[in-house]
Amino acid sequence: MTLLLGAGVLQWAPLASAIISFCAVVVAASALGFQYWQYKKNREPVIGPAIKSFDLELPETHLDWETGEKLEDKFSGTTIPVYNYGSTTAINISYNYKLINLDEMEKCLNNFPKSTSHEIKIDEINEEKKSFDLFFSNKTIMRRLLNIKSYVRRKDLIKPGEKVDILLPSYFLVMVNYAFLFSTFEDIVLPKLELTIRYNDINNKNWLVKYVVKMDMSYKLSKGRLESSFVSEFISKEKF
Repeated sequence: MTLLLGAGVLQWAPLASAIISFCAVVVAASALGFQYWQYKKNREPVIGPAIKSFDLELPETHLDWETGEKLEDKFSGTTIPVYNYGSTTAINISYNYKLINLDEMEKCLNNFPKSTSHEIKIDEINEEKKSFDLFFSNKTIMRRLLNIKSYVRRKDLIKPGEKVDILLPSYFLVMVNYAFLFSTFEDIVLPKLELTIRYNDINNKNWLVKYVVKMDMSYKLSKGRLESSFVSEFISKEKF
């Protein structure tokens, strides 16, 4: 009986050895696959805006924060930095903004008390075209920004560890200016932007990443001087 049992074990030995060898091959292949995936992952550009702090005397509401010049209809001269935190270059970059709390800003700005020197109003909201108008006036100018929508700007590339400065929309600065002009610290409502960045990696794969860009609610305002930061929050990233 002992001999028969030993013979049975010997018969199964080649099969067990084959199974063990197969499992070892699977484990090795999985390890190589993971290493390759990790290698590709580490070589992807990682694009995102960084914090930008500022300490400035708020200019009149139709003027740019950084240049002091009259605001253009679409984009201001005020920028935020966007870095490439990855190890390869991002190319063919485009970006655009969308005001994601439009309804909230409309209620806030349109309910500000009328002033002899300053006035602001959001109107002509078009849900289908995703656009709106912004009327504002101050002591020196009366102006209407027409058909505001998600305009696209472009950059050539961002090398690893480097940055580009992207422009903020003009309406964003106007709204922030008026919010601080009329609001109290307790009820202030500030605009929030959805920043969408599209780019290609070195393998010509297309990427889309989204962030919320807004002003930090931790700020200091004294006699017209504002100290705060532009901050961002990650929303999503996808390859397409």
